[in-house]
Amino acid sequence: MTNPLYPAFFRLDRLDMLVVGAGEVGEEKLSFILKSSPNARVTIVAPWMGADLRELLDAYERQTKEADGAGARVAVSGEQFAGVWHTPAGGRITWYQREFRPADVKEVDLVVAATNFKEVNYAVWEAAKAERRLTNVADTPHLCDFYLGSIVTRGPLKVAISTNGQSPTFAKRFRQWLEAELPEDATTELIENLHLFRDRLTGNFQTKVRELNTLTNGLLSSARAGRTCPPGGCLLAAASEPNDIAPAPRSPEKGEGGQENLN
Repeated sequence: MTNPLYPAFFRLDRLDMLVVGAGEVGEEKLSFILKSSPNARVTIVAPWMGADLRELLDAYERQTKEADGAGARVAVSGEQFAGVWHTPAGGRITWYQREFRPADVKEVDLVVAATNFKEVNYAVWEAAKAERRLTNVADTPHLCDFYLGSIVTRGPLKVAISTNGQSPTFAKRFRQWLEAELPEDATTELIENLHLFRDRLTGNFQTKVRELNTLTNGLLSSARAGRTCPPGGCLLAAASEPNDIAPAPRSPEKGEGGQENLN
């Protein structure tokens, strides 16, 4: 069976997320959300908060020199919250210490049901679907509109991994392999240099694609003929080899058209 999921990357600084539950499940969900998107705007609704989650949020608050929640919305306007935390990247996490109410989903874009109680999670799902909100329900794949998969982040590079729920262990091990193969500093430098090269290209879409393909030919090879590489070595060495360096940008050929949209 092939994986029919369509991957998308959310701008969580522009969307509002509701997480129902603040125990072990909620801590697991939020730790991955904030690790990948530390600028996220999250509202938590839960009658109590576990020590691990509170420690995680307190650590983010300590890292933030000054709290700035400007522009962040909350799930229920005018209601007193039990706690608010900020991240250095501009994220804001607000906690309402009470039981979930169906109206909580009205002012958010994404909903995560993260409790250990199936009846509570189902009630969250029902309320979210009535308002046409995208929803993730912990440990209940058939109720999920989206999954929170394994993620690798290296500077501007972000890779999301999904096995369509069939083998989270493989996704975890593949993430670890990618993290070893893509060193943080070197990968960031490589992508930034490619970005500079792209910005200096002239010509139309086809010309730019040809130049970039020439530059990156063999860039992702895991092995090169006649030698072996340490983790990440082949990827990074390929970028500096003479055969992989593109010639100077050319003028567009006569008759070629198109518009640049290279992502």
